[in-house]
Amino acid sequence: MKFSNSIWCSTFAPSLACGGLAAGCAYFALGSVAASAFVLAACVAGAGLTAAMISRNARDASAQLRHPELRGSSARTTGVFNQLAQEALERIEQLEGESIEATRGRADSETRSQARQRRIRLCERTLDAIDYPLVISDPHGQVEFSNSAAIELFATSAEGTSDSLPDFTAVPILKELLEQTQSRSAASDRRSTEMELERRGEKLTYRATAVNIYSEEAHSQLGVAVTLNDIRQERIENTRHAEFVSSACHELKTPMAGIRAYTELLLDGDVDDVTEQHKLFGFIDQQIERMTTVVNNMLNLARIESGVVRVQREDCELNDVLKKAIDVVHPTAVEKGVVVVSELSELYLPAHVDGDLFCQAIINLLSNAVKYTPAGGEVHLKSRMEESRAIIDVEDTGIGIPEESLPNIFERFYRVPENKHVATGTGLGLPLVQYIVTELHNGTIDVTSDVGEGSSFSISIPLGHRDGLMLNQEKPVCAV
Repeated sequence: MKFSNSIWCSTFAPSLACGGLAAGCAYFALGSVAASAFVLAACVAGAGLTAAMISRNARDASAQLRHPELRGSSARTTGVFNQLAQEALERIEQLEGESIEATRGRADSETRSQARQRRIRLCERTLDAIDYPLVISDPHGQVEFSNSAAIELFATSAEGTSDSLPDFTAVPILKELLEQTQSRSAASDRRSTEMELERRGEKLTYRATAVNIYSEEAHSQLGVAVTLNDIRQERIENTRHAEFVSSACHELKTPMAGIRAYTELLLDGDVDDVTEQHKLFGFIDQQIERMTTVVNNMLNLARIESGVVRVQREDCELNDVLKKAIDVVHPTAVEKGVVVVSELSELYLPAHVDGDLFCQAIINLLSNAVKYTPAGGEVHLKSRMEESRAIIDVEDTGIGIPEESLPNIFERFYRVPENKHVATGTGLGLPLVQYIVTELHNGTIDVTSDVGEGSSFSISIPLGHRDGLMLNQEKPVCAV
């Protein structure tokens, strides 16, 4: 409306001025009032028609600009505004195209941003789910991210709360590791150190590994990632390995020293008597047999633990396995004057075991019982059913085991100090029994003993066949 008013005003003002001037000229020229009025009326009418036409053209141009569906319509014309309208329309179409591209670009950017945010959240959740502490810092040493394990560790090992980023640089050894990793990145991108932290009164041993993080575009440092791995079990295993090697060397050193001493006597000719020479040869043979036993036990234990010996568990009757073990030990017991008493259950005891390995475990227990039982003593092998498990007991009337030694008897190469003079041994028999029972047959083994009265080893394993049993009612069966 304002636009139309401005057109009428801008058209009538000059038309009225020109009409008045023309009317005055006509009056002076013709001397007629009618002529001058006619000229004025004609000027006013022409101005009105012109203003109406221009106003209509202006409305058409405005409509085309405001309504895209009217653009290019032949039914309407913009008249004097045609060129201006066309230029405006072209500019509007250009701006609309740019707006559409901008909208698409923004939509693509939002989609990429959302995808990137999802990946970031996925990475954060994944890192947070890792059970070992992980901390990521910027190039200035400020913590940018830490997973739950790191927050819990440093919040309990130092001052701080579990809902805030830990100041792990407060730990001197970690701060030094971080600085060295950043300052010596040219030499190595990765550095490690071992450290101890106290958590809830417990000392924890960790291996901290720091790795420099670089950008893909340029070789500029983005930060440092520090991971901490609990190495307590690793240290325990290393200690056990060292003790195992030390014990093995000690066990082999003694017979080797004896062999060397006897051999030197024979080589130097210090023993001329044939009987004495045969005696020394007998000693050498005993020491070699002892070394062979140690080596064989070590190899058997190592092969079983490493999986070289294949475990072949089969359905069998447990008492049959126990009878084989008695048959193996019986000659040695008779030679020593020890009575082996079989008290096996009359019930059918179904079991899923490796017959050879389980029999070897029982043989080791029976052999130990015979070895540490004086002549005239007894060794009892018992079997029974107890709910869903089979119980095997090896009891003797031997010299017994002191109470302070009971916790150590299943350790490799351990031998009861008070009993070493009674019989020779390698200290590997009972560890082998424990491994066969617990690790290979899902069982347990316990021991009780009284010095001077004897010892009792009790084995418990699951009762039942793997594939089930189809037996007569006279043979009660307890399924696994």
